[in-house]
Amino acid sequence: MKKYFQSGIILVLILWLLGVLVYLPTTEGKLQEAAKLQLAGDKSGVFAKVKVEFSGQQAILSGAVATAAEKAQAQTLIENQLHLPGWFTANMNPVSGVTNDIAVDPEHAPFRAQPWLILTLFGGDQRLDGLLPAAAQREQLIAAIASKLPPPTTPLNNQIAIAATALPAIDWDATQTEIPDLTSTSKSECAIAVSACDGKWSRFPVSASNAEIGAALAASKVPANEITHALAKVRAWKELTPEELKQQAEQAAAAKTKSKPAAPNKNLGPFKGPNGGAGPSPR
Repeated sequence: MKKYFQSGIILVLILWLLGVLVYLPTTEGKLQEAAKLQLAGDKSGVFAKVKVEFSGQQAILSGAVATAAEKAQAQTLIENQLHLPGWFTANMNPVSGVTNDIAVDPEHAPFRAQPWLILTLFGGDQRLDGLLPAAAQREQLIAAIASKLPPPTTPLNNQIAIAATALPAIDWDATQTEIPDLTSTSKSECAIAVSACDGKWSRFPVSASNAEIGAALAASKVPANEITHALAKVRAWKELTPEELKQQAEQAAAAKTKSKPAAPNKNLGPFKGPNGGAGPSPR
């Protein structure tokens, strides 16, 4: 009897082991496919280079993302929100643990644009180019910049693009508070100010090359064509010479004088008739 009992136990163990060898790879494959779909559900593509493998129900994450916040988010998605399809498993958490070996490496992570700003003043016009991750930040910046600019000839030309997948600004608060004071810039002058949204601004004369401006924005890796586009109108603007400024002022004064109505002659009294009395008004 004892011999049959031992043989039964051995048989059960063999069947269990065979079941594990058959079931485990299938389960790991299902978990891996579900994890892949879970990460792809983030339409921003920030997890495009993240890989997930399973050892049993233990998830192992590798690859690269651009920020520490994205690394933590990837772990949360797999650890807490992964479910296998099926009525029985839909509400179960099949992941027993996560080993997070994802590298925070912007160089090898999916491309993410970085915020940047170029402010230009020329001939009374004011233009703001750049890229930000949120429309609310664009509105904040425009409000903050208003007190730093002279009265414009035309409203501020807002050319800031919004990219929801862009990386966050390195120092957004300081970028707003450190906007350079350009209120003394006259309509005959040009001013250029740029920022990589790192809390610092750099000012340039109109003679500055695109390469010099690009160097100041190196942290944001702004494409050269974006800088060319932002400065196109500045490059086409011609700074007036002192003689041209004098002529412009004289023309403006002459036009102002010409537009004034003629003043009445106060030396002329009322019209008098032949006998010295007031007569009818002359026709």
